[in-house]
Amino acid sequence: DLGLERRCVGLMTAVPLEHLVCAREENGNLWVEGFCTVGLSNAVRAGEPPLKGSEASSPGTINIVLVTNARLPASAMVGALQVATESKTASVLAADIVSWTGTRGATGTGTDATVIASGHGPFCSYSGTHTMIGAMIGRVVGQAIAEGIASWRQWRTRRDLESCSAT
Repeated sequence: DLGLERRCVGLMTAVPLEHLVCAREENGNLWVEGFCTVGLSNAVRAGEPPLKGSEASSPGTINIVLVTNARLPASAMVGALQVATESKTASVLAADIVSWTGTRGATGTGTDATVIASGHGPFCSYSGTHTMIGAMIGRVVGQAIAEGIASWRQWRTRRDLESCSAT
């Protein structure tokens, strides 16, 4: 028991939290904020066979937490999740990440998670890519994931160098 009085969501990550990436965008009275951790050691391309037991590499996941003041009905929450996933995938593809099978063009990891929290601000019936809130979500996630990938490459390289020098 954590002693929490309200319902909450928890995410697990192996990414050192000093590598948490935050991004924010505002447009008038509407805002979107994103918090992302990026680990790609179990990168996969959608449709590849799943990892089995000993094939699993070190932990790696992309966690995305989006917070907005927009009031999003359930259907708009689904649209927001779709836009966030599209933007994450575009960023991973642009970074030319290799999947666990050695294939170029990973689209994420096998353990990615996205959380979206909406607020009590402007009501948005829709949140697809052709809406203001959707465009904002796409840019916030794209920026944060691109920065997270760069950070992951740095700390992973540093960790690998440290383990080589210890042997």
